Amino acid sequence: MGTEPSGADAPILILTENAFEALDISDYLARRGLGSVVSETKIEHCGTFLDDCAQPPRLVFFAFSLGVPAARNWLLAARDRGWRIILVNGKTTDPDVKGLPMLTRPFATSHLDAVMDQIEV
Repeated sequence: MGTEPSGADAPILILTENAFEALDISDYLARRGLGSVVSETKIEHCGTFLDDCAQPPRLVFFAFSLGVPAARNWLLAARDRGWRIILVNGKTTDPDVKGLPMLTRPFATSHLDAVMDQIEV
């Protein structure tokens, strides 16, 4: 299986420690008609998403701190696979992730609209 998302049935991942943030983003995606959302609040449980046998996601909202080595490693591995990633609260000067679309907290629907307009889902 390739690393490119395989269409509308591929899941959208919301990876954040904040369950309320995951719910807000999930509700937003549902209102846009984008189904199949999977969320995870612990970075140590995200490794299975990177398995070669797993279907790659359509999009990833990534909100774990890049100061945590496991989170940074996961993000770079997903980026290297060509996955579409939106970095949540991505105020960073890290050159490895600087080119990713970023969503800064606190955010509203208009902010989500703006970042979603930067990518094709």
